[in-house]
Amino acid sequence: MLGSALMILVAFVFVFLTFALSHEFGHFIVGKACGVRVYEFSLGFGPSIRQFAPGETVYSIRILPLGAFVKFAGLDEPADPADDVDDEDPRSFRSKPVILRILTILAGPFMNFIVAFILFAIVFVQVGVPSAVIEQVYPDTPAWRGGIMAGDRIISIDDTRTDTIADVKDRIWQNPGRQLTFTIERDGVRIERVVTPEIDPGTRGGVIGVMLSETWTRRGFFECVSRGASFTKSLSKNLLLTIGRMVTGKVKPDVAGPIGIAQAVGQTAKLGFINVLYLAALLNVNLGLLNLLPIPVLDGGWIVLLLIEAIRRKPLSVEQEAFARMIGMAILGLLIVFATFSDIARLGALGG
Repeated sequence: MLGSALMILVAFVFVFLTFALSHEFGHFIVGKACGVRVYEFSLGFGPSIRQFAPGETVYSIRILPLGAFVKFAGLDEPADPADDVDDEDPRSFRSKPVILRILTILAGPFMNFIVAFILFAIVFVQVGVPSAVIEQVYPDTPAWRGGIMAGDRIISIDDTRTDTIADVKDRIWQNPGRQLTFTIERDGVRIERVVTPEIDPGTRGGVIGVMLSETWTRRGFFECVSRGASFTKSLSKNLLLTIGRMVTGKVKPDVAGPIGIAQAVGQTAKLGFINVLYLAALLNVNLGLLNLLPIPVLDGGWIVLLLIEAIRRKPLSVEQEAFARMIGMAILGLLIVFATFSDIARLGALGG
């Protein structure tokens, strides 16, 4: 029991650090390249266990290994008009051109996508690449009439490669009433079948009448690396579409908070390290993309404020920036509360 709990704890820390450390390292490395002074780069929070400073930057390891942070000169607090230190220091974050500040902010989420790509590639090299397979075809449906059969592996739709089940579903969902050319693999031979999705009265999206499952197939090293990149891109696109549909009310909001993440890590840790790597890659994509939402206090919100500054040709006032941060904190707080309640409701459903 103790060994299992320790394994889950180690997996949780590892998964959390992959996206937190990579995110902050992205900010750090690009900020340094842009000439911003970095006071500290820390692994973890709380009291410091170990510090070393080979130069102007202090590198810290702290007692709680559940994140990371980077401290830039002139970034932690809104600029004070009565304090011109930031303006006098050419290496302050606020003294840099807007484009360099935007690049520094973007580097965090971008590094999450890079790490996700690397982790997916490692997983695919080890266990193979995933693809959507037709598990069942229902009679008198578009797929049945188009010659789709159980066991067919879907390679692409209209010459666009489908890396995941979500890719297949989304392509079908977006094209009700439009002919689609499916490239499938059947008994080792690639063939094409034309299918016209019907409109689902409930969602108003397309359906073809199949049940899909996922299979993993061994591929060469370079194809695995290529699929790691395309899988990351595909996952990001599908997540964006899902967020858009939740915002517009087309699908029911379904988000996971800290409890949901911890539960997912715990369940995945029991399945082996390669599954933990896969989950870490998924979370890097999810959190990297969510960090780009235009909410002040998130990276996307910072970028919006910087774009406003570029258009106005002057920074926001202390009051304006503080108000934006307050609104951002309120929105983020509501999202966290909603996600936590969703986690609790999900746990209750499982317990019932």
